Amino acid sequence: MSKHNFLNKKIKKQILSINDLIESSFNKLKYFLTNYRKILFNKDNRLVLVVGIVVILTLSYLLIPTLFDKGVIETKIKNQIYKKYNVDIKFNEKINYGLLPKPHFSTKNVSILRNKKEIGSTKKLTAYISLNQLISIKKIDIKNLVFNKTDFNIYFDDLVFFENLLKTEPNENKIFFKKSNIFFKNKNEEILFINKINNSEFYYDPKKLQNILLSKNEIFNIPYKLTIRNDKFNKTFYTISNFNKIKLRINSENSYDKEIIEGFFDILFVNKKTSVNYKLKKDSLIFSSENNKNFYDGVIDFKPFYFSANFNYEGLSTKNLFREDSILIDLINSEILNNKNFSANLNLNVKKITNINELKNISLKVSIEEGNIKFSDSKLMWKDDVQISLIESLLTLDDDGINLIGSLLLNFKDINDFYSSFQIERKNRKDVKQVKIDFVYNLDTKSFRFDNSKIDNIQNDDVEEFLNRFNSKTNREFNKITFKNFISNFFDVYAG
Repeated sequence: MSKHNFLNKKIKKQILSINDLIESSFNKLKYFLTNYRKILFNKDNRLVLVVGIVVILTLSYLLIPTLFDKGVIETKIKNQIYKKYNVDIKFNEKINYGLLPKPHFSTKNVSILRNKKEIGSTKKLTAYISLNQLISIKKIDIKNLVFNKTDFNIYFDDLVFFENLLKTEPNENKIFFKKSNIFFKNKNEEILFINKINNSEFYYDPKKLQNILLSKNEIFNIPYKLTIRNDKFNKTFYTISNFNKIKLRINSENSYDKEIIEGFFDILFVNKKTSVNYKLKKDSLIFSSENNKNFYDGVIDFKPFYFSANFNYEGLSTKNLFREDSILIDLINSEILNNKNFSANLNLNVKKITNINELKNISLKVSIEEGNIKFSDSKLMWKDDVQISLIESLLTLDDDGINLIGSLLLNFKDINDFYSSFQIERKNRKDVKQVKIDFVYNLDTKSFRFDNSKIDNIQNDDVEEFLNRFNSKTNREFNKITFKNFISNFFDVYAG
């Protein structure tokens, strides 16, 4: 019984509490309705009221574009983009209005056109608009444009799209391309290479009176920064390409008011500067150096893509070629030379190797086709004693690293002087005309393997056993001492 009375008292207490709350709320409402003028215009509440009104009016103003006809907005945006930036676009999905981070219209799957043909497709286009002209659809003014995740599929002729972008009339607005790709194709629809655009920005610099492109890109796994300035008064493009990874910087200047574009490159390559003149035609690029002592020239054809060049040097050092951070290692690891659509024939002629006195008259022939890099028919001289030829030579990249595989052919011109250079004992100096030997050189570990040797077209079992012992060693790296010992032991074994 006592428990029942306690429960009734507790319920009554809760009901009285609720009644008091309701009565208090009605009293406050009654007071507000009776004295609302006094409350609203009270000195302490006036600021809150003003702020509330400003917020409501601001939001109402910013939301006005939601009332506009979307079809009219699309047409207006399209026309303004074409007029300001010379970019023709096509909307494939409905357009939306957003407030944050600032008023803008956005849409997905927008086509970028050139001569009514789609050359690019962007997943999201954002067009920011001016804040002071939202009240009328006729006064909507497009400011900055952001193309996000755009894929361009272009041929050489379509490069004029980017050129025209740099030639637009000066304005205070910007265009951004983010997380995009440029797929360069040949006439057979094959992709020659892909240029990744991490972030690029087109804008006008009022101080220098120039249209400018700043872009962070990546090509063949090599990142680079690109800056292009358009001097419209002199009708000249100034370009800086900076490949920090491979220690390459290219400054160029060219005039575009002629049918054949002419200009020059200043190339800073591993701290050595070279100037190159070039002529850009519709289907090719022709270049040549200004240095008569170390001269080179070449042609790049665009349809189909093919690179041919001759490089001639009085002297060249090889000490930095095979370092881990060298340009050659970076190029091979980047797989730029392994691209199946990259074809080239390069000839490198060097009279003297400055860090190896005995080597001279190098003729290095590089053939690149369908991802295969060959050095066949390359030759060099060891003093005047022996001509060394690379036959059936191929560069490979696999899990073991970078390997140069091939056969060495040694044709002796003065075998006696060669023996003297390597201090071969007189009793072991046989009259040898030719040595052929297969080899594998790993550029990462700098180690050699040799087998299948023939001396004057005859295989020697003792020499093969010597090579097997050499190949079983952990350290097969050559320096001046180990190389000299290898040659000496080779001929000692052969002489028996």
